[in-house]
Amino acid sequence: MKRCRLIGAACLVAGALLPQQVLAHATVSPKFTTQGSYQRLAFGITHGCEGSATIEVIIQLPESIMGAKPMPKAGWTVETEVQDLAQPYVSHGKEIRRDVRSIRWRGKLLDAHYDEFVVMTKVWNKPGPVAIPVTQLCEKGRMDWNQLPDGSGKRTEYPAPVLEIMPGEHKH
Repeated sequence: MKRCRLIGAACLVAGALLPQQVLAHATVSPKFTTQGSYQRLAFGITHGCEGSATIEVIIQLPESIMGAKPMPKAGWTVETEVQDLAQPYVSHGKEIRRDVRSIRWRGKLLDAHYDEFVVMTKVWNKPGPVAIPVTQLCEKGRMDWNQLPDGSGKRTEYPAPVLEIMPGEHKH
């Protein structure tokens, strides 16, 4: 009986989340992390543009995403852009004034395929939602996954992936 309730609860949760997953075309996983934690973030691209292949993925990192290191992908080149920070932070006893703000992968992902672009990072100590814009360039066109909800409850056409930073103490 207990097992049936657990399975039923899991189905309800999955059913509630499924529409969000289906509608989102650039995603971040996990969707939740603990403040001050080191986190592997995987950005998923679910399709190309107008049926054409994706040839470039650019992730714009807000300052709340620190010390980002992209994972290389076979068949893709990866570049990072480092910029001055508005608010420096301390990492391993050293003040960091410049950090990775943009990561660009170039390669080819067919419209019929799905792939992930992975970054290892540390998230800041302030809880709350963090939008992480993703630009997808294709053989025909582009999609800028950078829109935020306007509070009206209406869905956005190109929503930015959002990472929710939860309060709590991170344990190493």
